[in-house]
Amino acid sequence: MTYSRTAALFLTTALLSTTGHAHKRWFMPTDFTLSDAETVTVDFTASNNIFYVDKGMPLAIVSVSNPDGAQVPLANPAEGVRRSSFDVEVDASGTYRIAAGGPPMYFVSYQLPDQPEPQRARGSLDELKAGLPENASSVEFAESHSLIETYVTLGAGTVPEPSGDSAGLQLQIGDYHPNELYSDEAAQFSFTLNGEPVEGLAVSVQADGSRYRDDPEELQYETDASGTVTVTWPRAGRYLIEAELQETPNGGEISERYYSYYLTLEVLAP
Repeated sequence: MTYSRTAALFLTTALLSTTGHAHKRWFMPTDFTLSDAETVTVDFTASNNIFYVDKGMPLAIVSVSNPDGAQVPLANPAEGVRRSSFDVEVDASGTYRIAAGGPPMYFVSYQLPDQPEPQRARGSLDELKAGLPENASSVEFAESHSLIETYVTLGAGTVPEPSGDSAGLQLQIGDYHPNELYSDEAAQFSFTLNGEPVEGLAVSVQADGSRYRDDPEELQYETDASGTVTVTWPRAGRYLIEAELQETPNGGEISERYYSYYLTLEVLAP
């Protein structure tokens, strides 16, 4: 299979027409690191300007796991137009993982004889197949996977228990814990695709406050053979790390697969 950083034209419009794909997506906890147990409130939203709330995201796809890997319920969940939010009771020492993934999304593009522009739809793969007109031609299906994460640590940082699911594009936490970052120290981030290191992955790093800058200051990196990038922080503050990948399978009914990954973290002053 082949990889590309440029989306195929036939489905770009369909992908970008969805709420999630038109914006960057992110969690924003009130605290990333804690010295004492307390309740952390987390915003979950999508926006063009990080971290400025714009469109609320569905909480049904959110999961929270404690340092032992057990699931923690969302307290006081609320889904709003501009933001969704929930509380997490952080009372166990170690690192909590907050994630949103869910099943893949599917898209179809096809041509009708009496329509000059391609027709597009999204839904489950079975629904899209069943809804195809008999006279549809140039039918193309695409599959989209997304993972959005952040981490909250009480006391010393620990490596969260693995979920057991290596599917999709994921960040592997190793020597560089996302809650132990300092602006005067470079950090390494390693990515896997379906459990294997992914080389040539485009990774962007953007600091908070882009709404108030003429230059968004979006730093661009590319993973090496081990799936790793080394990031140098311009300053202390909150950051969004974003990675995207397009995969063209060799055969099968899916013409393109799209993967996206978002991580919100905080970089501290030395």
